[in-house]
Amino acid sequence: MRPVRIPALIAAAVFAAMGLATGTAHGHDTSAAVPLWRSLAGFEKCVGLANNGSTANGTELVVWDCHGHPDQQWAPSAPAGLIQSLAAASKCVGLANNGSTANGTRLVVWDCHGNPDQRWAVYSDNSVRSQAGANKCVGLANNGSTANGTRLVIWDCHGNYDQRWRFGF
Repeated sequence: MRPVRIPALIAAAVFAAMGLATGTAHGHDTSAAVPLWRSLAGFEKCVGLANNGSTANGTELVVWDCHGHPDQQWAPSAPAGLIQSLAAASKCVGLANNGSTANGTRLVVWDCHGNPDQRWAVYSDNSVRSQAGANKCVGLANNGSTANGTRLVIWDCHGNYDQRWRFGF
């Protein structure tokens, strides 16, 4: 299966980075034009940063009810393969434990460096796959739980809904 190139996502990320996307989200209002990373396993669950949206190196990625705040805004870059946090432009999604590709390794934000543990591809089956290890997909810990605060981890790709995602508005 080949990765999908999604020009609209790249354009949205560029517009957001340039400050052309406007709107402030309040409460659970996700109607503002912000690029969210949504789980297809749970209704209105989005990827965000743990610890009240901390952008410190090593902060885990978790799912939470979608609210559109900066900690839930992401800019995937198809050519580079990075997924950048819009809460802190210098932070990218990577693998914990020095880039370990073992099943269950947590996803964290870290200063963007572009090493293989920070490279990702979005596939046509809505999986997000690590480019650091063979056949490893982003999924939800705790057997695919969609409870608020559930960590994102990598696991062997199996195609269940906890490994299906959508980037968009």
